[in-house]
Amino acid sequence: MHKEQEIEFKNLLTKEEFDHLLAQFHVDQTHFYSQTNYYYDTPDNYFKNNKMGFRLRVLNTHNELTLKAPVQKHVMEETTLTVSNAERDNIIQHNHFPIVPFLETIKDKDLLACLGSIQTNRAQISYQNGILFFDHSIYSQVEDFEIEYESKDIENGEKIFLQLLETYQIPIRNTDKKIARLMNVLNSLKG
Repeated sequence: MHKEQEIEFKNLLTKEEFDHLLAQFHVDQTHFYSQTNYYYDTPDNYFKNNKMGFRLRVLNTHNELTLKAPVQKHVMEETTLTVSNAERDNIIQHNHFPIVPFLETIKDKDLLACLGSIQTNRAQISYQNGILFFDHSIYSQVEDFEIEYESKDIENGEKIFLQLLETYQIPIRNTDKKIARLMNVLNSLKG
């Protein structure tokens, strides 16, 4: 199991802004890889109510169960456990999770259900002592484009990210986390 703090800044983009940034940073389709995130919660929304996220991420090379918990604005603590392909299939097909230490304290862990999934095509490059991610995500017949910057510290990271947006004349947009965007779309379909 791996634990780390993640400092990230994100902004939604139009397709034109996304394509322009890809061209400016010389990122082409060969830089992209695909990942699918499956999001889970209890019937009483334990994770949502605690501003946490719990997901299974499936990549071509491996699978990860991750719990993301807020520390402060722009900072999340990520606890990640790599799971086998058999464990991945058991989770997706039967909602049966392996023994995961951070799930043991949740009283409704046996009732975890998949809320939905997002497929993301992602490219990443090193940028100003951090990592810049270009995400094209597809979920529930919606697609969006996002730029994310992961930094080692909040103050410089925010400065670098805002400068990037200003340089490329991209307006600052209130950008929810992927799970919140997915839930907003699913809730709008219900209502």
